[in-house]
This record gives sequence, C-alpha cells and structure tokens, in this order.
Amino acid sequence: MKLTGGQVIAKALRAYGVRYVAGVPGNGNSGVLEGLNTPGASIPFIRVVNEQSAVHMADGYFRACGSAMAVVLPAKTGIFTASAALSNCLSDSCGVLLVTGDRVSDDITAGSTGSTQPGSGWDADSACGGLKRSWKVRAFPELSQAMHHAFASVLGARPGPVHLEVPLEIQKHTDHVHAESLQNRLSQGGLRGDPALFERVASLLASAERPVILAGGGVVAADATSELKELAEALSAPVLVAGNGIGAIPDDHDLNAGSVGLAGNACGTELLGKADVIVAVGSRLSDLSDVDGGGWSVSELAGKKLIQIDVEKNEIGKRYPVEVGIVADAKSALVDLKSALNGKLKRATGARRQAFIELMRELRGQWLNAVASKSGAHETLIRAPRPFLELRKVLYRDAIAVIGSGALAQIAREHFPVYVPRTFLSPGASVAGGWAVPAAIGAKLAMPARQVVCVVEDSDFLQSMQEMAVSVMHCIPVVFVVFNQSGPEFVSGAVGSLGVRRSMGEFSLPDGRPYSLAFSEIARSFGLDAWRVEHASQLEGVFRRALDSTGPALVEVMVARHETNSSATPNDVKLHAKQQASVA
Repeated sequence: MKLTGGQVIAKALRAYGVRYVAGVPGNGNSGVLEGLNTPGASIPFIRVVNEQSAVHMADGYFRACGSAMAVVLPAKTGIFTASAALSNCLSDSCGVLLVTGDRVSDDITAGSTGSTQPGSGWDADSACGGLKRSWKVRAFPELSQAMHHAFASVLGARPGPVHLEVPLEIQKHTDHVHAESLQNRLSQGGLRGDPALFERVASLLASAERPVILAGGGVVAADATSELKELAEALSAPVLVAGNGIGAIPDDHDLNAGSVGLAGNACGTELLGKADVIVAVGSRLSDLSDVDGGGWSVSELAGKKLIQIDVEKNEIGKRYPVEVGIVADAKSALVDLKSALNGKLKRATGARRQAFIELMRELRGQWLNAVASKSGAHETLIRAPRPFLELRKVLYRDAIAVIGSGALAQIAREHFPVYVPRTFLSPGASVAGGWAVPAAIGAKLAMPARQVVCVVEDSDFLQSMQEMAVSVMHCIPVVFVVFNQSGPEFVSGAVGSLGVRRSMGEFSLPDGRPYSLAFSEIARSFGLDAWRVEHASQLEGVFRRALDSTGPALVEVMVARHETNSSATPNDVKLHAKQQASVA
C-alpha cells in the first residue's frame, strides 16, 4: 500500500503503543501531524504552549505508567528550548521519543536509498547533554527501520530521550510500504545475571548480621516491587530507597527503613552506616554523599560489603568498590537471588538479625516523631508540611502526587507517605522549575482512572502555568495545589520548612511588601474551578471539593513565611553532623 512518510510515522507510533503525541505545530512537522489523523492510526495531538512543556508532559507520562509518549516539534532547533527537559529525562532514565522536522539537506532526496545514521541528525557536542541517541532519516525507505531503532533505544535496558529528525520532504513523500508486523521486534524479557554470582551473593547474605537492601529507580522501572518485598521478608532485611526508588516498598511496610542520598532522612542514613552487607538493586548510587573531613572523605559505603545489581555493566563499581557485581535487570535478579537463598538461611540467622530490626524500628520511630513535631498539624497558620498531611487524608492510596522542584520535594518525602510505586513523581536535579504542571497533565493522560494532584511553589508554577490551558481544552482533571509564599509571617524564631526567601531573590514591592499574585483568580480566567485557602482548617474541605470537580481545578494555599533563615538542607545538617562525629 502507498503511504506518506507522516503516515508511516503515525502507524509505527500506534504499533509501538503510543497513545498521545504532544508538541507545537509548524510547517516543519506538518506531514507528521497530517499522518496522526490517518484512519486506523489516529493518535490525539496535545498542543502545548512551548516546546519544553511537551517534553515535561511526556516525562510525567512515562514516570506514571512506564510507557513512552511522543513529542513532535517543527524544527530540531526546538531542542535548544527543550534542552533542560531532555536532560532531566536522560538523568532520570525516562523514555521519550522526540520527532523533529525541517527541510531536507541538499545532499538528500526523499526517495533516495541513503542511510539512517546514528548521531548524523545532530551535532554531537549539542546532543550529548540531553539526548540518549539521535538519528536523521536520509531516505524514505529507511523510515520504518529508523522508527524501530528509535523505540528500541527509548525503551531499552535503560530508557531515555531519543531524537529522530525527519525532513519535511520525507514526511510528505508517498511510496509503497510493505505491511509488516511489529510484534516481537522489541526485545522481550529481562536481562538475566550469572547464576554463580547469585550463589556467591546468597552465601554472603546468609552469614550477614546487618544486611540492608538499597532499592533505586530500576526496581520501580522493572515493576519489581513485589519481588523486592518477597526478598526483604525472606532475609528479614530492612529496605532503603534512593533517588527514584521511592514507592518501591510501601511506607507502612514493616521493613521500610526510609531513604538515603540527597533526599535521605536521618533513619535511613544511620541505618546505612551500621549495615555490614548492602545489596544495591537498580541504583546508580549517584546521590549518596561523601563527607569531606578536611582534606579526606568518608564514603557512606566505606567498610561495607557492597553487592551492586544493575542493568548496565559500566555502572557496576563506577562510584564505589563492589564485593560482587551482577549485570541483570532488577526483576529477574531479585527472583534469582531469592531462589539462590533457598536452604542457605538458618533459623539462627533471623535471631541474630532481630536486634538490627529492632534498631531500625527505634530509629524510624524517632524520625517520625521529629517529622510530626515540625508539621504544624495543630496550628491555624499554614506551614508547608500541613497541606501534604491534609492531602494524604483525602487521596486514595494509589493517587499520584506530582511534586515541583526545590525544597518542596524534600518536604513531601517527609510528610506524604507513599504506598504504591509510580505515585510520587518529582524531577531530578537538572530541572530548576516549570516541570510539575505539564508533567502532572502527562501523568493523568497515562493513568486517567487515578487521582492526580500537582503540588508546586509559586515561583515554579509561574514558569509553566500557561499549560493549565491544555488541561481545560482537553478536559484533563488535574488538581493543582499552588503554595503562595506571600502569606502571613510567623513570629521571630519559628522554624520554617521552606526557609526565608533572601531579600534579593523574593517577589516584593519597592517598600518590601510581598508581591503576591492571585493565582486562584488567574486559574478561573483559564476556566478552572479555583479556591484560595488562608486557614489550615479549610484545607481538607477545599481539597475534597477540588477532587470532586469534573474538570481541572486549582487550590491556592497561602503558606506562612518565617523570619528564621532555614535555608540549610537536610543534607547540610547530615553533613555537619558527620563532620562533628569524625572529629570526635
């Protein structure tokens, strides 16, 4: 049958399971957009306001369901606008296919038999910071194969953002295309590790007295959370989470020991320091901090027997020496390790580890008490943790919380328990702002039956609030909760959760008064239901009404400001404590 290049792209997207395409229309991608309306391959196009938001939307979509969404931009120059968003996808292993247009170069003809070369569609120095791979399609006959290569990379062992440049001439060109099935073209099943190495690890764990499992985002990405719990219970080993591993084990599970790394808590950090054997699964260990002790450094993993399991060989031992390294996907590795443990665990092993489990419970209790003491649960003015407490009351267990960048993510990790994987979404360190709003829309597109709440600070919200229009035009019922930090002040000496904005960086008028926008009024002008909350007692009721809205809604929360400068992060506090301990 005869198809245009745009129709070939659309049919391939459909065949690979793409349900939505986001982007900005233009002459350079008109052939692709026409192809999206092809009967039998019709895919909804979500028109966003700017290029970066399209990538953020696809990012949120992937985090919520593990499937890819496509982004279509008119020209490859749009990558410059979306570079921060692409870098975030790359660092957090989020699969996104970016298709750009442009006119064909002089040395290429649409019907020629030229080749599709990796990297040829983009300058290497420009692409390396934000793209996993990049191709330029140089001939119509190569288009189907190029789409296959792109998806194989997008959804490979470690997903990431992939760019495909398809010149307009090829998009518009019509030619005969052979019908072929895409079934089984993508690799099926996980990467299995060496059985001998699992036997060695099983022996180490059988003799360990203080083993811990450190779960990273790879466990969530591989849908291996059930296997993780089964292994932890078989070992009687506490589970720590790092990075995007949040949700790998429910917050109310008896073996959940907290988190470590840049967003870690006191319980998890101390327990990691007392472990003798650490099984790191699906984590690159990139956010575990070293403590500078005046010319020397102490690793959080120093003196431990580290077992690292990762799907990429070059990640094994990249940052810390390993006792055993296994190249395998998280799901198959956890199953194989549990199988290797059969017969090796003795009854006495559990008795020896009971003291370690009791220590974990004591540390976790102390940490939870400390968190509760600064939550502001009984205060009239609204401190930053309080909305998270009220949200958790009214949200379903599997509701998706999309949290903006900055200190807000750390506060949410402390005050918003997570029970289900892929329900706590927050950006990596490479995104400064503007991620949460489009990412939340993407998450709702991915999981339409779930409640989706986007919690964001005002300065972050200002960078992408125009994308609320998308949620209205497509009737995507996301609840946006905006922390307006121009609320009333606490008395001097109060301990703030977000800290004080420095005078030169805050939104203020010349006389020093806060410059406060009425976000609820702005939302109404966009067509959303909206409320403004000024007292803590109003939060629960307003959240319930917002969640009951048939369309998108916004809740503006007037968060109290604090005179005490609490700008030090939890890791600054941990770093200081470790330095003091090392000196002592």
